[in-house]
Amino acid sequence: MLSHRDIARALLIEAYADLEAARVLQQAGVYARCMAHCQHAVEKALKAALTVRDVIITDRHEVSEDFRQTYADWSLCDELADIAVTMEGIGFRTEYPLFGRRDLPVWIPSERYAEADADETLQKATRVFETVEIYLATKHDVQR
Repeated sequence: MLSHRDIARALLIEAYADLEAARVLQQAGVYARCMAHCQHAVEKALKAALTVRDVIITDRHEVSEDFRQTYADWSLCDELADIAVTMEGIGFRTEYPLFGRRDLPVWIPSERYAEADADETLQKATRVFETVEIYLATKHDVQR
């Protein structure tokens, strides 16, 4: 029978894959996509942590407030949730051109994000992933 630990492990594996993809993209100079994968990694890591506390979210990408409420008893909760809020804010801005107002130029993520943006985002995503990975391994015996 499928357990919450199985789901958490699967999410952790995929969060790690996104983080590794982000590193490759950052090194290749593909900064907007690096940042997109960082957002995906943070989302999946938090969803893994939420799953072990019986909160399974499959219908949306914004999970920072769920995490904040569910993990209010964890001293690192606010730090991780704040990073997630930042990641949720960049969300689709790193993946899709934005247009709609004829008086403004098209927002093209690949032309707007720079190395410093990717470096900062990758550092934050790594912090969230590593912290959640350690927590899941030590408190719930969930390992990727």
